[in-house]
Amino acid sequence: MKVSMIYMASGFGKRYGTNKLITEFRGEPLYLHGLLSLQKAAKLLEKTEKINCQLILISQYERVLSGSVEQVPEAERFFNEDSDQGITASIKLGTEVAWDNADAYLYFVADQPCMAGETIARFVSEFMKSKKGIGCVCAKGHRGSPNIFRRRYKKELLALEGDQGGRQIMQKYPQEIWMMEVDERELKDIDQPADLTALRLELENT
Repeated sequence: MKVSMIYMASGFGKRYGTNKLITEFRGEPLYLHGLLSLQKAAKLLEKTEKINCQLILISQYERVLSGSVEQVPEAERFFNEDSDQGITASIKLGTEVAWDNADAYLYFVADQPCMAGETIARFVSEFMKSKKGIGCVCAKGHRGSPNIFRRRYKKELLALEGDQGGRQIMQKYPQEIWMMEVDERELKDIDQPADLTALRLELENT
């Protein structure tokens, strides 16, 4: 069984005001936390489930593409020249360069620093055992990232338009969605500097 894991780190961070992906968080740039979680998930899945994982990093930023080579050397890195088209461009590029024989494609955004690698591994494992075609994590009814799609949706993933990403496919096949509840903190994303400040304080007090 094979899964291509696509890490999407091409956002402009307009609400943040600067490139949030390289903002320091707990001693590392923000984007690196999620990438390391994917790396950990891939190792766990290969060891415990015999699921082979391909790790793909998509970004418009050279600093992001080159900055993690030492820590995550196995990641395949691709420059996103269509980042102005939003998250859909990252999804399409990631799907294009993914393994042709992947059984599923997982997509994860780069501004969720608290998503644990163990959680991602459990998500992939349990989804692959389900009979559903689409999977997403959620907390108290709120859906978040990562999301996963079986290979049968590849053509539709490659045909996406606009900036709604995979939600367009989820809306088309609601009966095919499998959801896994996760800790609410793991879904926290960083949109503004205040979000990062609040998360730092929360983690310091726990």
